[in-house]
Amino acid sequence: MAPTNSPFLDLLPPEMRLYIYSFLLVTPQPIKGTIARQDAKYNLHTAILRTNRQINDEARSVFFGKNTFCISSVPPAPSTTSVRNAAFNSEDQEEEDTGSGAFEPPLQLRDLPLVRHLEIDLLYYPRSLRTTWSAADGGWKPTCVGAERYIASLFYILRCVESSLLSLSLCADMRPYSASRTPELEDPPLSPTKLLTGFHAADTSPRFKAALAALPIDIIPLRFDFPESHFDFCVEKRVLLRESLVFLAGQVLLARSEIRLKALLGEMGGDDGEGEGEGMEVKEGRVVIGLEERWGVWER
Repeated sequence: MAPTNSPFLDLLPPEMRLYIYSFLLVTPQPIKGTIARQDAKYNLHTAILRTNRQINDEARSVFFGKNTFCISSVPPAPSTTSVRNAAFNSEDQEEEDTGSGAFEPPLQLRDLPLVRHLEIDLLYYPRSLRTTWSAADGGWKPTCVGAERYIASLFYILRCVESSLLSLSLCADMRPYSASRTPELEDPPLSPTKLLTGFHAADTSPRFKAALAALPIDIIPLRFDFPESHFDFCVEKRVLLRESLVFLAGQVLLARSEIRLKALLGEMGGDDGEGEGEGMEVKEGRVVIGLEERWGVWER
C-alpha cells in the first residue's frame, strides 16, 4: 500500500507546524486534573495528537513542554467531592489508612521528560486524621499514610523531571474543600490540622526535600488559594528548604483568619461611621519567610 501523503506535513515548514500546535494545545492556565479543575475549561484541541505518528511526536513536545501541569492529590472518595458530614465506617478508615498516593492529572512516565513547567499542590485533605505522640518533636503530629504516599509520588515525579524542568511553583488550593456542593447549605468549616497534613508529610520526607534541592531552579513561587483570598510569594529555594512548610502554611492560615476578622469589624463599623472598626479596610496579611515579610491579598 502506498504511503498516505499529508499536505500538513509535506507543505508546511516545521516553524508553521509548531505555531499551529501551540495554538491548539497550549493554554495560559495551569492544567489540572478533573477533580481539581472542577468546572474549568481549557479549550484544548488534543484530537490532533491522534492524527498520525509524526504529528503526535511533534505535537507532544509542544503540549507537554509549553503547558504548566498542576499536580494535586486524589484523596479517597468522597473527600474529593464533599468533606461534609459523610458516614465514616471501618472500611472507610482502612481505605484512608492505606491511601494510594494517587495524583492528577495522570502524567505517564514516558511523558514526564517532556514536561518543562510544573505546579505542585501540597494540600492533602484526609477524610479522617490520626495523631501520634512524638517524643522527638515534643508534641502530637498527624499520621496519614495517604499523605505520605502522595509526597512519595511527588518525589518520583521530581526525579523524572530533574534535568529538564524550567519552572516549579508550589500551591495549596483550599477552594474545592471549602465550597458546599448544595447552594442552600453553608460552606463546610475547614480543619486546620487536616489542611496542614500534606505540608507535614513533605516536611518529614528527606527524599522530597532532596529532590527539591536537586532541581536547577533558584526561585519557587508559592500560592495559597481560599474562596475569598489568596496569598502569593516568591521564595528562594535555599530559604524554602531551610524553613518549615508547616510553619509557613500555619502562618498563612492565621493571617487569613486575621484578615477575615478585621474585615468583619470593618463591616460592623461601616453602618454608622462609629465603632472600633470605623474606616477599616484590610487588604493584606503578613507572613514571615526567612526573616522577610510576605503579604497575602484579600479579594472580595
